[in-house]
Amino acid sequence: MAMKRCEANMHYYDPDKNPMCPYCRQASEKFDDTDSFDAPSTTGNSQRSTARPDIETGIAGTHFPASIHEASGEETIGIFKKKAGFNPVVGWLVCTEGIEKGKDHPIRPGINEVGRDDTYDVHIVVKGDLLISRRDHAEIEYDAEENIFYLIRKKNQAVKVNGVKIRQYVKINAYDTIQFGETVFVFVPLCNDKFRWDTKQ
Repeated sequence: MAMKRCEANMHYYDPDKNPMCPYCRQASEKFDDTDSFDAPSTTGNSQRSTARPDIETGIAGTHFPASIHEASGEETIGIFKKKAGFNPVVGWLVCTEGIEKGKDHPIRPGINEVGRDDTYDVHIVVKGDLLISRRDHAEIEYDAEENIFYLIRKKNQAVKVNGVKIRQYVKINAYDTIQFGETVFVFVPLCNDKFRWDTKQ
């Protein structure tokens, strides 16, 4: 299956099954032309667009009102949460080597940014490993429609899956080992061929 990056540079999708990115399509159907869809910066600048101060970029790359996040400090709202009404755990990274040994990090639907910076934008915060970038080290994405997990290397080369350095996105499977810097994790999915949140009433 040859995956394609969407025009917004936010998601991967299968062009054989979808003529265009299903996430961007669903979002465009919900919002009118006054809502913008900003692609992430390719220059390393992690600041968000300030064209619409009342809009916040969601986990899956769409835009939703930022007032809930600003008031409560919750992570940004993704398409899955918008549609389902909640933002469930879909898997975990469990640290097996490094300063965080024994600690787990929950994975949510959509894009989960990995880094050392303890801010609302970084969903998986790995502290104490200076080989991990503060922001945009990597991303773990759960595609709820395809029920597949992906690891996407960002600006830092210190990313390995099962001991092999990756240079682009790669599908990850149960109990794969994932290394960021000097920290090693085991990937434990909740959602798989036996369980999906979108099939639960």
